[in-house]
Amino acid sequence: MKTPLVSVYMPTHNRLNNLKRAVQSIREQSYVHWELIIVNDGSTDGTISYLDELALTDPRIMVFHHAKPLGACAARNKAINMATGEFITGLDDDDVFTCNRLSYFVDNWSDSYASLCTPVTVCRNNSKVEHNFFIGELTLNDILVVNKVGNQLFCKTRDLRGIGGFDIEFKAWQDYDTWIRFFKSYGSGLKLPQSTYLQYEEQSNKSITRSPNRLTGFKQFLNKHSVLMNNKQVNAMKCWEAIIRGNWVSLGLLISSHKDIYKYSLLHNIKKLLGR
Repeated sequence: MKTPLVSVYMPTHNRLNNLKRAVQSIREQSYVHWELIIVNDGSTDGTISYLDELALTDPRIMVFHHAKPLGACAARNKAINMATGEFITGLDDDDVFTCNRLSYFVDNWSDSYASLCTPVTVCRNNSKVEHNFFIGELTLNDILVVNKVGNQLFCKTRDLRGIGGFDIEFKAWQDYDTWIRFFKSYGSGLKLPQSTYLQYEEQSNKSITRSPNRLTGFKQFLNKHSVLMNNKQVNAMKCWEAIIRGNWVSLGLLISSHKDIYKYSLLHNIKKLLGR
């Protein structure tokens, strides 16, 4: 039976109640050979005392503190650099792992792929919706249209370190940028069919796609990776820009884009039509 050590990195900032829920989901994993590395990014809400006490009660949990906030990417990179596991994955402090997530990854690992990921279940108010899209093999060419990975990847720790972790200069799209660099360096990954990640979204997050940081991050992404894209992928990015800006996605642009962008663009246009 394979029992490699799995490192889980978790940045946190002023989300104490959510953090406790996230940590509990790690401690309830059916796969017990893990370490959790939490980087407190300048929290002022009681997180410090909670984490320091937590580290004393479970030797598998390591805690680091940033005196001032440096950003989630810097916190993630600190944890990645301190990890000692053969494998690594991440958990945001307001999300939750299902109890079988780590065992699911370990049991399905194959050196045929450089990474694994799963669908997420989006939790909003009292609803839970499984986003079981793009199951199967993922290539760099696949993910240059849309982030089919999501916000977390399971891979060898040395490989995530090998690309330098997350780019701290990005204002948004940091995860997407990281996966593009990872797939470019190490090759195809596999998206397993079972959702093992609960992503909690507050109602106030509905307009985040139109935030200035979102647009800035998109432009950073395009400047960095457009050289890798064919015409359909470039046009898909133009669709994303229209969506981020809150503009209509034109029929002509849609026709000239990759098919994987259609549903996102059509849903966006329907919402605009309905005034949402």
